Parts: sequence; C-alpha cells; structure tokens
Amino acid sequence: MLACASAAVQGLQVGQAAPRPVARGAATMKDPFAFTLGVVGDLHMDPRDLDDSFEGRSHIKKILDEAGTPGSTYVCSLGDLGESKDCTQTQQLFAGTTPCFELVRDFLDGFGHPYDIVGGNHDLEGIDEFATDEENLEAYLSIMGKETPQYCHQVADKTLIVGIGSTLFRGAEENP
Repeated sequence: MLACASAAVQGLQVGQAAPRPVARGAATMKDPFAFTLGVVGDLHMDPRDLDDSFEGRSHIKKILDEAGTPGSTYVCSLGDLGESKDCTQTQQLFAGTTPCFELVRDFLDGFGHPYDIVGGNHDLEGIDEFATDEENLEAYLSIMGKETPQYCHQVADKTLIVGIGSTLFRGAEENP
C-alpha cells in the first residue's frame, strides 16, 4: 500500500483530534506546521515483479517533490518489506533476507526524500539465512542504516512521527 497526504497541523493539544488533510498545495505555504507525509505500508516487494512498486513510488515522489519546502516532507515505511515466498529460486523465503533489505533500501532511497522504517513481523523471516531473531534484526538495522528498530522524527513545528518496530518473530509467544 502506498499513500501520501499533506496536512497543516496547528495548535493541537495532546489527545485532540487532528484536522482533516488540507488541499495538496497547502504544504507549499510558509507555514511552520505544514508537512507532507508519504506512508508506505506492507510493500511485500518481489524482485520478479517490481513494476507496480516503482509506479506507486513515482506517484508519491511527484507529490513529495511538489510539496515545496525542503525539510517538510517525509516517507514512513510500515514494514513487511519483502514477499514471504521463494522469489529468487534459492528454496528460501525472500522476506527478512539480506537481498530483500538491500532491494528495499534502494527502493526507499529512490524517493529522494528523508524516510524511516519500522520493521514488521515478516522482516524477521530470514530463517534460512539467520539463526536467531537477534541476528536477523542486526542485519536489518545495519542494511537499513538504523540504530534502533524504533524512530522519532520531527517533521514540522510541534509534529513528531513515531514508529515502533517488531523485534521478535521466532521468539514470539503464540497467543492462545
């Protein structure tokens, strides 16, 4: 899923509902509260079929490029980066592997705007490449250029984007 929205968030208090998104051109005004956020969720990228991913990225990139003020745009990826099947004829799941992380890093770099990622449960599915969730998470963080699975970025005055990522897959307890 790929989505993008512009919003001018002014004078909100904690717990207060945010206003509905404003018209697309509003983020170009000299408003310290204006920002444009692209949200990329559940990419499930498959190296055998990238046309739709690149087309979707081009649509969001155009909106971000036209948003105006540098520093007022941001892309958030919500995880589940790769397809959970053998996409490379290796008899291994693609999700959660080094090639998956490298493909997605290149894809997200292609937006040309600041971004960050929270990992989803599928992003630790590199069970054939990594012996533990910890090893898998370490590779994910290293390749994605992240220090921690979480993030917090200020995108406008009084506006933070906070992401909390998955850190367990194999080690997660089953719910009854």
